[in-house]
Amino acid sequence: MKKDNKNYFVVGLFVLSGIILFLLLLAKISITSSSSDSYFVEFENVTGVKDGILVTYNGYQIGSVSSVQPVIQNGKVTYRLSLQVKSGWKIPVDSHAQIVMPAIISDKQIDIIQGTATESLKPGENIKTIESVDIMQLVDSIAKELSQFIPESTKNVEVLLNKLNASADQVNLLLSPDNVESLSRLFSHAESSAGSLSKLATGFEQMSQQLGDILNKTEMLVDDNSDDLRYTILEMKNSVDAVSSRIESIMYNLDHTSQNMNELSRTLRNNPAAVLGSRPPEDKVQ
Repeated sequence: MKKDNKNYFVVGLFVLSGIILFLLLLAKISITSSSSDSYFVEFENVTGVKDGILVTYNGYQIGSVSSVQPVIQNGKVTYRLSLQVKSGWKIPVDSHAQIVMPAIISDKQIDIIQGTATESLKPGENIKTIESVDIMQLVDSIAKELSQFIPESTKNVEVLLNKLNASADQVNLLLSPDNVESLSRLFSHAESSAGSLSKLATGFEQMSQQLGDILNKTEMLVDDNSDDLRYTILEMKNSVDAVSSRIESIMYNLDHTSQNMNELSRTLRNNPAAVLGSRPPEDKVQ
């Protein structure tokens, strides 16, 4: 009997301790909730945002989202988020809030980017927001574009492969055994021609050197015999002058002879028998 009473006492004590811990937890929660300040932000897109997500200040946790409510203004729907922030936390008036996702598989958060103003927001005021890009929507749009781009690219690749196959066939025809042999012969002839051209270039260089030597010797010869050459040229000039004076008299005689021949040809043309009927000149000696 005493043992049962002892067990009842232990159970009652355990239950009483649980009740006391529960009450203390409720008190702590109430104290915590009462020691926070409320701020508001508005976003056009709140995909992945829900009650209870974290609120951070430059990455440091300072509170959570208590509610998300739609607001309709001028036919446009925005979403008003209530932020519960640690009491007394200073937020500059030029700070901005945005929806972030620290990791690919993590929940989204509301991150407040600290401003530079000295004046702070008062609890209950709105924090300016920056609309962030939804990565999932971005990936979805990229996937849609790729789904349209890939079939077209596949067609272009097929056309390109067909052209490459045709080009490969032409290359195979070009590189047939006969053409390869002809090309090898052409290359061998080109090598021999290159050797011949090299020898010819060497010969031209030697010839150029010889011509240079001849020109040098000619200049030396002219310098050494300049007086004799001058005398020879003067004699040649005198001879040419004499011949030119004789040529004038020769030309005169040729002109006179040409006139006689013209007269003779005209006489024969008019009277061929004039020569036959003419008398021979008298012999002056007799």
